[in-house]
Amino acid sequence: MLCGALMTRIQDTALNIANPALMADFGLPAATVAWISLAPMLMSASLLTIFGRLADLRGRRNLYAAGIVIFGGGSVLCALSPSFAVLIVARIVQGLGGALMAANSMAYLIEIYPPTRRGFVVGLWEAGIATGSGIGPILGGAVIEASGWQGSFGMILPMAIAMAVAVPFAMKEPVRAPGSPRFDLAGAMLFGVGVASFLFALTRASVEPWGSPVVVGSLALSVVCVVLFVRVEDLVESPMIDLRMFQSRTFTSGNLAKIAGYLPFSAHGFLLPFYLKEVLALPPTGIGSILVALPVGMFAATLVSGPLSDRIGTRVLAPAGLVVQAIGCVILAIASPEMGINAPMAGLLLGGLGIGAFIAPNDSAILAATPRDRIGVANGIMGVSRTAGLLLGVAVGGAGLSARVVANGGQFLPAFHDVYWFIAVVAFAGVLLATVRDRRPA
Repeated sequence: MLCGALMTRIQDTALNIANPALMADFGLPAATVAWISLAPMLMSASLLTIFGRLADLRGRRNLYAAGIVIFGGGSVLCALSPSFAVLIVARIVQGLGGALMAANSMAYLIEIYPPTRRGFVVGLWEAGIATGSGIGPILGGAVIEASGWQGSFGMILPMAIAMAVAVPFAMKEPVRAPGSPRFDLAGAMLFGVGVASFLFALTRASVEPWGSPVVVGSLALSVVCVVLFVRVEDLVESPMIDLRMFQSRTFTSGNLAKIAGYLPFSAHGFLLPFYLKEVLALPPTGIGSILVALPVGMFAATLVSGPLSDRIGTRVLAPAGLVVQAIGCVILAIASPEMGINAPMAGLLLGGLGIGAFIAPNDSAILAATPRDRIGVANGIMGVSRTAGLLLGVAVGGAGLSARVVANGGQFLPAFHDVYWFIAVVAFAGVLLATVRDRRPA
């Protein structure tokens, strides 16, 4: 499970280093090349909950193994792509494989570990993601320099092959009750289209106005799908998502807090390179060395917060983590050239520590409020919340910065401050959401 999280994250973060080479090879602008990252993200997020429910009904091992094979096969297609269009299709294939793995990894660990170890499991899994975030740019940079952007896809093949061989022996399928309910195909299709159109709208909102036909049309399609989905779920005997799950304050507020927590995390990665270049005039190597503070802080905190939440509970740790993250946002909202690299370093480090301290106890609380036969669905919904937060961070960062630069007469620093004050408000709203829990202990 950890190797799967590590592999997919190494692949995704290494591509950030490959983007300039891809732009040069295909002669495309940055906005177009960005779809190399966005296409698989949209595919994965729209399918996470669907695959989670399918695994709840049919088992996880075969689906997880299929995900490894599909992801590895997609990597081969990416490395051999003769055109940008083929590369996008290959990345969508990777997104399909990644969704199969992500939908079953944490859910499987939750099934085989006792509830008293839930925080440890979630923290360890998130630490694998943070480790991949740190390794990806370093390994990817070295491989790309030696063999071109194709190498960034080929480098994960040995890990994919080793995992595909090991999974049938290492992953034991828990015994399930005979006579599983039917899979809700209509609900799955409506949910998938609704999520995909909503996330697509967030993606487009980072490069064009919220009132544009594409954004408004995508949001309208999402609303229609949600309305129809709710009607269908009320009618079928075994719905894909039991809507009663959202009656749990812990489940609902925990997912909303997850969106609020990942928005600043994503915005940091988008906005800070502009600040470091425009205000501090740092070279790319200097920018990279400062940005690494974010995953380093996240890695350190996830290792501690998971086991700690098993010992002292989730009620204090989750909101405390978002308080730390919000303080980091405030520091960035008042950053100035006179502070040098101290302000961005402190803001990023606190951002990483905060989100790392928040994830394990928050996810553990959500899963504790979920019926055991719906763990896969809950894991999928958590993945959608995470992706929504990540995309909102880029949308708010991109659209907000552009609008505030115009409002401030073309001045970058006041615009940067305005955007970060808004992000700080979102972070503090996340603190409030993280305190909302069911009356029974989490």
